[in-house]
Amino acid sequence: MSRPAIDRGAFILAGCLLVAVALRFFHLDFQSLWVDELFSVVFSHPDLGLSQIAAAYAEDVHPLGYPLLLHWWLGFFGDTGLAARALSAVFGVLGVAAMYAAGRWCFDLRTGVFVAVLTTVNWFHLAYSQEARAYSLVFLLAALSNWAFIAVLGRPGWRTAVFYGLATAAAIHVHYYGIVALFGQLAAALVMPLSGRWGWRRLWALLAGAAGAALTVLPWIGPLVRVAGLREAWPAMPKPFFFLEYFHEYFGKLLTLSVVFGILLVALPFLMRAEISGHPKAGRLSTRMTAGLLGGAAAISLVAAYLRSVLVVPMLVPKVTIVFLPVLLWLIALAISRLSPAWLRIVVVSGVAALSLVGLFRSGYYSEPRKEQWREAVQYMVSAPDFDPEVDVCLATLAPGFQYYVDQFGTHMEVEEADPQRLLAVVNGRPDMPRVWLLAARDEDAVQPLRQELSRGWVRKDRVEFLETSVERWEPEVATQEEPHDP
Repeated sequence: MSRPAIDRGAFILAGCLLVAVALRFFHLDFQSLWVDELFSVVFSHPDLGLSQIAAAYAEDVHPLGYPLLLHWWLGFFGDTGLAARALSAVFGVLGVAAMYAAGRWCFDLRTGVFVAVLTTVNWFHLAYSQEARAYSLVFLLAALSNWAFIAVLGRPGWRTAVFYGLATAAAIHVHYYGIVALFGQLAAALVMPLSGRWGWRRLWALLAGAAGAALTVLPWIGPLVRVAGLREAWPAMPKPFFFLEYFHEYFGKLLTLSVVFGILLVALPFLMRAEISGHPKAGRLSTRMTAGLLGGAAAISLVAAYLRSVLVVPMLVPKVTIVFLPVLLWLIALAISRLSPAWLRIVVVSGVAALSLVGLFRSGYYSEPRKEQWREAVQYMVSAPDFDPEVDVCLATLAPGFQYYVDQFGTHMEVEEADPQRLLAVVNGRPDMPRVWLLAARDEDAVQPLRQELSRGWVRKDRVEFLETSVERWEPEVATQEEPHDP
């Protein structure tokens, strides 16, 4: 009797995966890499040794998992921005499959199908599936970790403990917010024996998996302790109701979607109360308990991150909370699956999917430049009629990022840091004053000292601005002195 339903679920998942591939690979290289993506590709370059990558990230605020994966990926598929983003797109598609599988296992087939649709068209997940950063992988591993969290509580044993430990360890080694998520999961699970609903022995597999995940961090404990000890960070202090702002951003800032999904989440406890209680499958938690544990773990993690942001150092920005997006989507899908009658469920899930897609294409996401345009700045320079890489000098803020695109265009030219002393060192000893190209990104004030130095021997002839970058061409000032004539 259940075979047709399983086949329909697999058929719908296949359709979702096809759409997910299309959305995540379409115009994948349309936008230029921006500064964070350039950091990823520069410090995961195939020519770098593993020790060099580890040394770079030991001083960064991110762990080593994603850079190493990207390093090996670029070594196989080529060192291009398209290849770098393709890795994230692959993780994005796998995230759709993982959400379906976990939703079906933890809840039911209907929830799995609905969450696959919601994930496929989710703007937030789509955007980070087209960015050469770790966030689509964070989403995938968070989905697996939460799935394992429910599995290890429903069926304590060494297999589920290993599943939970591996998934959680992988999440931590890709982003430190995996630790925040782990804290929320453990806290939510501890509520059960403290409230008398479970015995303490039921948590042994969960704690064993968590301990195993913690042990994998020991080789990287130094950089982790350094990051934990930071007392200055670039994120702004979060507002008390920050989650409402983040929630709106998760769904493309479309008010209709935010309102509909908000109503569904508020209504979920009432929708769950209305269903007939029954015994869960062997080794599975009840639907209500699963939803409560997942929702509680995410809420505890967010509260902990907010309190640390207020009391210690700001650590909340929307993109890092993608680690909690799987839980949010599962709960929304669960609420939709409990709507009645059946036609209402179809109308709601079809409507939000259509609204998401229409809004996505009408927003200009695939057609309007939005990411700083480093590539376009370099392209303007190397395509200029008077550009001569053998003679000209190029100085830039954040020079490694611009050097990446100079190399991508096949131009043999070294990009120097935009510093007056570097300018003097480069031109010193040359018989003629060279043309100077000045590339600036993000912080225009950083190039003011160099501009002042250039004004002493060069004249700015051209300046072109892009989104967050600019190009300036400085020509040497030709001073002619009239020789005295003999009477």
